Amino acid sequence: MRAALPPVVLAALVLAGCGGSTAAKPSVIGPIGEGGKGVWLFRPAGEPKRLVIFFHGQGGPAETTPTNHRPWIEHLVRKGAIVLYPRYETNYSRAVLGNAEAGVRQAMERLGPQKLPVLALGYSRGGALAVEYAAAAPGRHLLVPNAVQSVNPVPFGEWTHVTNLRPLRRVTTLSMLISQDDPQATQGLTMLLNRLRRIDFPPDRVQLHVARSHGSFTADHIAPLSALPAARAAYWAPTDALLAALSRSS
Repeated sequence: MRAALPPVVLAALVLAGCGGSTAAKPSVIGPIGEGGKGVWLFRPAGEPKRLVIFFHGQGGPAETTPTNHRPWIEHLVRKGAIVLYPRYETNYSRAVLGNAEAGVRQAMERLGPQKLPVLALGYSRGGALAVEYAAAAPGRHLLVPNAVQSVNPVPFGEWTHVTNLRPLRRVTTLSMLISQDDPQATQGLTMLLNRLRRIDFPPDRVQLHVARSHGSFTADHIAPLSALPAARAAYWAPTDALLAALSRSS
């Protein structure tokens, strides 16, 4: 597992506030902002093709940095994505949606206007939070996801109240990626689907995928944190396919 990122610029070249410029090499800066309202901003070399908002899980101070997910993030950046990593808490917090929104807003100020297709990618608690963010974003002048990839979700991201999912745009693609040997994710999926049924979200906009165990690979709750080939095939590849389906006209 990689060491946590220090709160300083880590790249040789960071383009702050230059939305139309491109970097000569991939870059990262963060955390931008204070405490749970901070965000890490990753930018690819060359012209970005897509934008990913990566919502981490509930896991203490390490999970609130990109440490546990750095290989996946770097993969997404190599594929041409800008990646935002909102630090919606510094340890445990019941209230997280507002902090996540604040982090995204700070990244937007750095990036300037964007017309890229947007994927909200969330793991565990972040899996539910990604759906809740997608519902809240249209009314709060934030980056609105064209698609959501919810990986091993728990039932709720925000725990102070039940987030209203009704504003979720009906054209949004909701992809649920569940580990075969993760009972917690099965329960989270069931409750998320019930929340979507209650708002009459179109069933044809929901995709269900199962990451299956095989050989020495166990598809459990923490399997998405791995960068081994079996984990990349189980979690990274379906996300790449979802991203590839997004276009600038989405």
